[in-house]
Parts: sequence; structure tokens; C-alpha cells
Amino acid sequence: MSDRTPRADNPNSVVCNICGIAYTLPEDEIVGNLPNVLLCSHIFCTTCLRSLEFNNVILCPECKSTLPEGGVEGLQVDSRIIGLIYTAKMNKMKSIPAVCLALQTLVKGLMVQVKREKARLLMEIDEAMDRAFTILNRRKGALVAELTNMEQHFPSSRRELGRVEERMRALDTAMQKAKQVGQHPSLESYCDLEQLLETLQASVDVQSFDLKFALNYNLKPYMCSVFQEWVMVTHVVNPNHFYIRHVAEQRACILLSKKINSLCSGERGLFTASDILETGSTVFVKWKEGMWCRATLTELFQRGHLDPVRSCPVPELHRVRVYFQDYGFCKGIALDMNERLRRVDVAGQSEMSRWLPQAIKFDDIVPADLVRGWSAEAQDEFRRVVGSASVEMQVFGQERGALLVDLKKAPMDSGFSNMPMSLREYLVFLELARYIHTQGSRPLQFYLPVFPRTNVELNAVVSHIDTPSHFYIQLVDNMEFLLLTAKLQECYSYDCPSRGTRGEDQDLEVYCPVLDQACVARFDDKVWYRAHVIGIPGGRKVEVQFVDFGNNKILSVNDLRKIKDEFFALPAMAIQCYLADVIPLEEGETWSKACIEKFKSLADQRLVTAVATGKTGDVLFYPISLFLSIKSKDTQAPVVDTTVWDPPLEGLLGESEPAPTSLGQGTPEQDQEIQPYLMLPANLKDLRVRLTHVVSPGSFYVQLLQMDTQLKRVYELLKQEYALTEPQEIEWKADMYCAAYNNGVWERGQLCSPVSLGFIAEVVRCDFGNKVKLHVNNLRPLLPSLVGCLVLECSLSEIRPAGGRSTWTATACDFISYYLTGAMAIMTIKENTEQRPVPVSLYCSNRAGQDVSIADFLVSEGLALKERKTPNTENQPPTPSSDWSVSPRPVSTAPTPPKPAPRTNPSPEKVKTQAYCPPELPHCGRTLMTISAIGEDGLIYAMTHHAGRQFEQLRERLQQHIKTLPRLKPYTWKSVLGCAVMGSDMLWYRGEVLEVIGGHVKVRYVDQGLVENIPVCHVYPTVLCEDIPQLCMPCQLHGVIPVGRTWQWDAVALLKELLLNRCVDMQVMELPEDPLGCLTVQISLDGMTLSRIMVHHQHASVDQAIASTQELVVSSHLDLDDWDIDTEGLEDPEPVPRVFSYPNLPEKGERFRVRIKHLRTPNEVFLYPLDGSSCVESGGESLEEALKRVHDRIDRLAMLSDFAIEAPCLAEYSDGKYYRAKLLGFAGLNPVKILVRHVDFGSDDTLPTHKLRQIPAHLLRFPCKAIKVRVAGFRPPRHNLEKERLSYRPEWSLKAALEMIDLLHSCCTASVTATEPELSVFLYDEDGALVYLPLVEKGLADFD
Repeated sequence: MSDRTPRADNPNSVVCNICGIAYTLPEDEIVGNLPNVLLCSHIFCTTCLRSLEFNNVILCPECKSTLPEGGVEGLQVDSRIIGLIYTAKMNKMKSIPAVCLALQTLVKGLMVQVKREKARLLMEIDEAMDRAFTILNRRKGALVAELTNMEQHFPSSRRELGRVEERMRALDTAMQKAKQVGQHPSLESYCDLEQLLETLQASVDVQSFDLKFALNYNLKPYMCSVFQEWVMVTHVVNPNHFYIRHVAEQRACILLSKKINSLCSGERGLFTASDILETGSTVFVKWKEGMWCRATLTELFQRGHLDPVRSCPVPELHRVRVYFQDYGFCKGIALDMNERLRRVDVAGQSEMSRWLPQAIKFDDIVPADLVRGWSAEAQDEFRRVVGSASVEMQVFGQERGALLVDLKKAPMDSGFSNMPMSLREYLVFLELARYIHTQGSRPLQFYLPVFPRTNVELNAVVSHIDTPSHFYIQLVDNMEFLLLTAKLQECYSYDCPSRGTRGEDQDLEVYCPVLDQACVARFDDKVWYRAHVIGIPGGRKVEVQFVDFGNNKILSVNDLRKIKDEFFALPAMAIQCYLADVIPLEEGETWSKACIEKFKSLADQRLVTAVATGKTGDVLFYPISLFLSIKSKDTQAPVVDTTVWDPPLEGLLGESEPAPTSLGQGTPEQDQEIQPYLMLPANLKDLRVRLTHVVSPGSFYVQLLQMDTQLKRVYELLKQEYALTEPQEIEWKADMYCAAYNNGVWERGQLCSPVSLGFIAEVVRCDFGNKVKLHVNNLRPLLPSLVGCLVLECSLSEIRPAGGRSTWTATACDFISYYLTGAMAIMTIKENTEQRPVPVSLYCSNRAGQDVSIADFLVSEGLALKERKTPNTENQPPTPSSDWSVSPRPVSTAPTPPKPAPRTNPSPEKVKTQAYCPPELPHCGRTLMTISAIGEDGLIYAMTHHAGRQFEQLRERLQQHIKTLPRLKPYTWKSVLGCAVMGSDMLWYRGEVLEVIGGHVKVRYVDQGLVENIPVCHVYPTVLCEDIPQLCMPCQLHGVIPVGRTWQWDAVALLKELLLNRCVDMQVMELPEDPLGCLTVQISLDGMTLSRIMVHHQHASVDQAIASTQELVVSSHLDLDDWDIDTEGLEDPEPVPRVFSYPNLPEKGERFRVRIKHLRTPNEVFLYPLDGSSCVESGGESLEEALKRVHDRIDRLAMLSDFAIEAPCLAEYSDGKYYRAKLLGFAGLNPVKILVRHVDFGSDDTLPTHKLRQIPAHLLRFPCKAIKVRVAGFRPPRHNLEKERLSYRPEWSLKAALEMIDLLHSCCTASVTATEPELSVFLYDEDGALVYLPLVEKGLADFD
């Protein structure tokens, strides 16, 4: 044939009949020109066939036949011509090495082709597996949801089942209450025994339950499968039309994007001049650089036409409008053909058909206004709530190709007792949509209040009155409610110090309240209370009832917050009542307004004595008789033990008004001079004060009410002096007095610490005592004439902290702070000294009008103890005392009240118990143990695995034993050692009595090691399961001595963080002589001993005696006297340095060439001098060669075991190679991570211990190639307006660091300016100018 005829210039070549170019084989990266055989048996080269291809069709130049579907790549090649070409090529090779090279090339090509095919097959297999998993997960979810919702088709069975379950719950609750009351009779006041007996004795009538539902199997067929899955909303048209992407298909989306990018790479998919585009066809659109997306053509605009056309040739196309199928939005594109658009061939269309988008709409809601449709506000609110986060989608069915769904936004904190927020309900609540059908559910509610027993007198406060037949009372002897109220403010108030960021409050916001929903509501006094929703009037308003007070209020939804589970523990405190035996004058009439007002004036917010006279059919309404306490001029009112210390309304009004002045005298503001300091009066008794800040019973601040006039004048003068002033550039130092602008008021303050310009300062309010944080722009220098304070720091006298502590407990501090902050009181100064705080006695008025001693009240509540003093019987008559009464403030004018009758208490029963058997000690050696507790003295309590399993069995036995014991009685605890203790989980454990403190017993759980103060009612003086020894063993660390010979509180906190509830590797070093003594152990954590960690954190020091003994043991391990060692001719080893060395720098002022290795801040860099020292060799080997040789045998180097600061080591970098480094400190402890610095580069890195190796000695002889220096001459700017800062040096901006990096590229010389306290240099550019000058010119730095 003519196409196989050799050309005249090369007789060995075979050429194409069309182009005359010789056929060639592909080699390496050269694309060959292969001979392709058409269906008509004619042969042409690949290049010619591709040029003849048009719309995937090639007409043979000789017989006009067409290509197969595979295109040019699908054609077969002529093997005979290939053989001729290969034979000719082989004949050219004269030598055997040339033949071998050709064979290697052929083998290499085949290997590359095999790798490509393997990668293609693996990718296809992964895609098929992903599709299969997605289908199976969807099917699984549908089947599970179908089984879950099966019960919906049995309405009668569900009703009967609900009745049975409700009856079972009532019986279970009654039995639990009965058990607790039987064991603890003191709980009888918290439950109704008659109702309890009625519930337990009620018989079960089987006939009352309709059990015929078991035969009802009339099921409706399923219309659709209801299931849930997580999705992401990609585009929103309106709440009834939006687009989603499944989170489970995230990987498939990534593969789709990669597939589209591969289809659009190179010249594949280019349009030709003869192509015609039509609307509805699929194309690839370039969304941004390197990212292509599929889209559908919706409109085509041809040149010269204003209206869109249905089809248009590519050369005449002006612009198009496309719809992105995977995102759901449209966009117009001005065409730059083949740059923004690519066509989709047949193979691409079949590939894209695997990913189909899905339109979504909400089920059962329509727009609020059916005429206008969805408003812009509804769409914006929908987008805001959904955002870019994943949401839970619940599918109900399908309608006209769109799924009917509901989206639910999951709560951020799983600890809150609220279901995920439904977007349907949220839009309906905002009145932006409405339901087609009604929706309803019953949320979690509060427990009903504990109703008083019949004919029992109780102290109560009338909290709210509607009518005499409808009012609420609140019992005042409930301490748990007072602590709960304080906890509410701590969790929900914005200005609470313990509260986190404002972003946490967004997780508690109530978007869609429903009827009977429990919540927390903010009242007009800006205080949070428990409430529940009773009405939704509309307009983002809700009507709530405060369950602890009974009053109703209409509030904005912004004043509601979700309630945490912990605030459901207490029942509602407001008890709904009506006056017993009282009705309106006329039967059938309602109470008159005058009658209601009179009742409010008598009882509203008053302390009363309430007596329940009986029960009614309605368990929520109780008939109550109220008794008011009336004062007499001749008799003193009895002392009422109450915990409410608010002053009476008359006292507040009297204290707020200034004292009247006598005739002929001017006002104090006119006659008296300003008095900036507090001057105590001559009479130190019965001073009326206001408590401004309370820290603890041993430290609180008060203002004298008689100094209010002076305080007012000081504030007026501050306002006049500083209202119109501007901020000044002042160097604020510690203890400097200032005028502070706090909450819109100018006050006097004093700085706690020095502050730089532009930062936050901590200021003590001189006239209040507390600390606030203010910006320095809110501070001004205080005039010398205004320096002073009008507040006095005091402490309660004659009491001390309870529990044997030297400091006040957090409970006592929180308790007194909540009730006394801002309260009015009467104070008597015991001793006027210069020392602060001043000892005082403090009295506050309760609601009964009595002055209660705060010190005595803390003692009665068990929060404090009386000071041990010898009573003075000569000057003070004896008075009867009671451990449970609060002493009133002594008033000299009142007559002495009659002495109460002596109380007769049963004498305590004497009991004596033995201690539990000591634990079984393990043998010396290594073992795995679990740390159960860390004592306050630093003792570590550990438990073996066998003891842990035994503890689980023991706990079950204890619960059975305790049921057989008799009821608790008063006991004497002096001879009690072993006992049984009820823990916080209401289970019984074995314990050991350590100390008796008032009404509490300090015990240690012998099987766990925990130490707690337990009320005596929760401790039983008996030994249980005495055959089982104690299961935990006390341990102490080996080889270390705590700082101060005792473990400090911060060391104990570190031990708890590292060890508590952890299984550790423990080596028993020494057993104690006493079986109850402490084991001496060595604990290892991730390969590091705990003793070394405590020494590193400076909580302990190494015991030198034990350390020297260990060295002796190690050194005497080998007996060298038995070895015959010839040391003749051996040289003494050279000393190995333990730290890195640094190259010597020239003298001060001498310039030298440098190379910048690393920049930390603009004025802190790492450099290396280029004076020839960089080529320093050791033994004829450079540092790079030595590191390469060490890296080749890195597995032979031991892991780093000594973690001393500045110790040298080899550290693994991100490239997998090891470089020289030094240790800077510990960056983390769980797991252990070390902060290192690469000494030859200057960069820092945080690495785990397994990436650190011991450094060979010969690598320490090379000097470091990165020297840390400070660039002198400039400093951070005083006024920095840049927002992006360096996180580790916020005084420098990111822009200054980037600018300095560009400037250091031209830096070539340096000169030393100082060596102490740190090495400082000047850096010069190529022209000899200082390198930092451009930074100063741009305002990114200031001259130093």
C-alpha cells in the first residue's frame, strides 16, 4: 500500500499517506504517532485522524467510512507496522547496553501504565462502595423510622398503655417516698403521708383497663417512610422551596467536583465554531479559578437580539443565564467562550446522571398571608436560623417531585432538657407562617408544690393575691430554694463573673415557646425566676406564670431562656390557696374591688402563720387560715426564725431621706466642707450602714448612711470636673488614684496593676470596695483634693469558719454575698483599729421586723462556728442558749422577754464500732492500678483491677444489708470508727469516721479514699461486710519531697488532673510496716515518671538521699574486679558538652555580614554570621553531612528520657527528618507534649515524646546556626490602628511583621549594640541604611 511506502530521506521509516510524517512509538514523556486502522482497513496516523474528527465522526478520505463510538482512542493499531518500526529501531542499536536501555524503557512504560490502570480501578471501586453505603444507610434509616412510628397506628393501645404506665410511675414514686420516710423520719414534712397511703392501698381494677385493643389490628398502609438525616441547606427560594445537600454524601460531592474538574482539564470539552447551544442543555461553568460546576442553560442571548432565543450558534452567542443544579440558584454570565463554558459529551452526561439534586419544601405550613405569599422577613429569618451548619431533616412524604420535610436545629449543649428547635414551629411563632393542621405536644413541667399538712402551723409569705379565694403563699423555711435562686442569677445574668461569653446565651434562647413550657423568665427587676408559659398573645409576646411566686406577666420572647435540668430538682414553691370559711357577702357574687384591696393591704408580701384546714376535691387548691403577727407597744414581738433579711419598706423610705435640720441652720451641702475620707463617729454602736460589696464573712464593705451627703457631693464634683474631658496619654501605674467612668457615672478608683495605653485596666471602686475592668479611655487622673474613700472594710466577730478550715467555704461566701449585697443593716464596731478589716457585729431586719444577728444566723445554718472564749459571768447574766435558734439584737429599752421552757431531748445512745480490716498490699514490682481519689494532703488512693471488680459486688451487698437495719437514733460518735455512709448518689458505702463537726461527721470512704463532711442523718454507726478488707490503698510518691514538706493546693490540683479515675503503670518501691500505712510507689505517665513532672512544675524537689542511693545501686550493678580489661594505649575520652555552643560575634560597632534564619516579631529575629564559621567542620565532616549520616541510622538512637530545660536533643520536623533542638518546657500533659526550638533555624515546635531522640555527642561540637537577637532602634507603635495582630505578641500588627520580612530580604550587615541584658544589634540594608526606617515612615513602628 502507498501509506506504508518509505520516504526517500529515511528508507527505514514508514510514513502516513496523508501528512507524510513517519510513524513513531511513544517514549517516556514523548507522545508517539501511531498507525490507526479504520473499519475500512485503511491506515492513517493519530494526528491526521484527530484533525479530521467533527462531532465525534471521521469520514475516511478514501472510502468515506465513519469511526466507532470509542473515537480515535478506540481504534486498533497496525501491529505489523509497529513491528517494522520496532525492528528498525532495534537494528540501530549497535551494542548490548543500548538494547538493555530499550528494554528498560519498555518495562518502565508498562509499569506506569499498570499503575494508572490500578489507580483508575481503585477509584471506581471506592465510588461504587460509597454509593452502596449511602443507599444502605438511607434504607436502614427508613426501616428504623418505620418500626419506630408503628405505634402511631394503634391509638387505642397507646392510650391504654399510657394509663398503665402512669399508674406504674405513681406506685413506684410512692414506694420510693415510703422507703425514704421510713429510714429518715425527718422527711415527713416534705410529703403528704395520707396521700401516700391512699396511693399504695388503692386496689388495681383490671376491668377498668380496656384490653380489647390487643385484638385490633386494623392498620392503614404506609403512604411514605418517615426518617431523619443530617443535611446542609445550599440555597433558599422561600421556606416552601429550598435545596439541600446530604451530609452523608459529602465525600460524593467532593468526588463530583474532582470529576467535573478532570472533564474540563486541558482541551477536552472545547466548543467548536459549528456547535449550537439550546436552552435546557447541561454545560460546565467555571465558577472560580480551578473550580468547575455543572449547570443548565435557562436563557440564551444572541448578538443583535434583545429577547432570549431557544437555540443559537456558538460564534453568535453574546451571553447566557445558567442554573446551578447543585446549589439551586441562577446567574448570568457574559461569555468568553471556552474560558467560562465547556460542553458535556455523552460520557460526561452519563457520569453526571448519578448525582441528582432534590427540591425540598416544608410540610403542613403555608405563608401567613396567602395573597402576598412568603415575605422577605420570613426568608431572611429562615436563612439566619439555618446558616451554614448542619441541620436534622425529617422527611414526611413527597408531593409533585418535592419532599415534604421539617428541619430541626440541634441544641449546642446536650445537657439542656430541650428538644431540637423545629423551624416550622419557629416560623409559626413569629407569625411569618401558619399551620394547615393543628400541632400539639406536652413539654417537661415542674413538680407540683409540696402542700402543707393539715392543722400544722407554718411560717409563710403571701407572694401574690388575686382575690381572697385565689392567692399564693410561699413557705420561708426552705434553704434549698434560696440557694437555687442564687444559682439562677449566676447562670443567666450577663454581668455575673462566673458566666462565660455572650455566645453561650444564644444557646439558651427560646425561639419558639409553646404552652406549658418550663423556662426561666426575667422580671422587671432584671432578676431571673422560674416560670412556665400559660399563653401566647402574639407579636413575639408570651404570658408566663412565675411558679415560685404565682403572679403572671406578659413578656417579650427575648426575656425567656431555656431552663437547665438542675433547676427542675425543686418543686414549684408557690402554693395556690383560698381563705377557709370565707365567701363573698352575696352568694354567687364575686369579690368587690374594695375587699380585694383591703386583703392585699393586710397580707400582701407579709410574713404570716398559715394553717391548712383541710382538703378539697381539687388537689391544686387548699383552704388556708392566715394569722398576722401584730406588734404592741408594751410587749416585744417573738423572734421569728426566717431567712429573709430585706428591710421593711418604712425603713427604706426613712433611710433615703436626709435628716431634718434645725431652724436657723443651713443645709449640709452649703455649710460643711467636702470630706473625701471616711471619719468614724465617736459613738461606734448602732451605726446604720449599707453593704456595698461582700466577699466573705471575714471581708465585706459598708457605707455609713450618715455619710451619704458627703458621697453625693463628691460625685457631683466628679461630674463637674470630668464630664467634658478627653482621654490623656498617661502611664498608669499600680496604686494610682483615678476618676473612673463606670456605667455612666464618674467614680473614684484606684488601679490594681500597671496598664499600657490602649488596654483594659482593673480598678478598685474606692467608695464601694469591688473591682471592675475598664478601658483606659474611661480613666482620668484624680485631683489630689478628691483622693480618699468613703467605704469601710469589716469582718464578723466572734465566729470562725466551719469544718475545721482556716478559710471560709464557698457556700458561706455565696450565701452571705447573695443576701447582704446592697442590704441595709445596723452595725456595732467592736474595736476601732488601724488594721483592716475591722471586727464588727451586724444585724439585719427580717420580714417580721426583728433584727437578726448575721453571725448567729451563720452559726445556726452550720456555715460558721462560735469562737472558743471563756464566758464572763461577772458582768453578763447567764442566758439560755439553743443550737437551733437565732439570737436577736439586744435592745436596752425593751423589757427582758420571758424565758422559754427548757427543751427535753432524748439522751444519745452510746455506740462503739471497730475499724475495717486493712487492705491487702501488693508485692513490690510493677502493676496496673486505678486512681480512685486524691486527698487534700496529696495522698494517692489506688485500687487494683481485682479490687475494682470486688467493689462492684460489694456495693450491691451493701444496699441489701442496709435495708435490714433499724431506724437511726441519736448516737455518740466518740467511739465510732467504722460506719456506713450514704453518698450523693443515694447509695450506701463503707466509711471511717475522722472527726465530728457540729451536726456533720467528717468521714472517709474506705473503699475509694474520698473524704467528705456528711450530715449525721446520712451516717449509720455500724460495720458492714467486715470480712472484706479495705479495697483502696494510700500511696505516696518515691524520691521527691513536697515544697514546705506538705503538698500545696495547686500541687494537689495538678495531681487530680493527671491521675483521677485513670489506670496507670505503678511500681511499688517499698511496703509500709503498718498495714494501714502508705505505699511508696513510682507512677509512670506516657513513659515519664510523675515524680519528675512534679519536680519540673516546682511542686517538689528531689530527695538527694534516695537519689544518691540509687546511683550507688546502679554503679555497683557490675563487679569490674572480675574482668580482665587491658587499658594500655587507651586515650582519655574528650568531655562531651551538655549544651549547644554559639559562634563568636565581632566586637561592638563592627559590621559583619549575616543571614536571617527566622523572624518572631519585627524586632526579634534569629540570624547567623557569614564570616566563614558556617563551614566549620568537625573531624573533616560538616554539620549537614553529620546530620545526614545520623538520619540514615536514626532507629539506632534511643528515645529521649531526660526532659531537663535547655537539654539538647534531636527533634523530628514535618519533612520526616531529624534536626538539632533544645527543650523549652512542657506544652501539654495529657498526652505529654514538649516545646522545642530548632537551634539551627530558630523556629519552635510542639512534639510528642516519641518524636524526640537522644543526640549523639559529635553533633554537639558544631555551633548553633541561629542566634536570637533583638533589633535595636524601634519599638511597637503607641497608637496601632491595625486590627490583625500577632497572637503571641498583640502589640505588633501582622502587617508590620510581613513588611519586616520583605525588608529583611535585602538585609546584609549587622553590628552589635549591646550584650546585656539581651543581645541587641542594628541591621543595615545594602545601601547601609537602617532596615527598620520604612516601618517607622509607614506608622507601623515608633523610634525607641
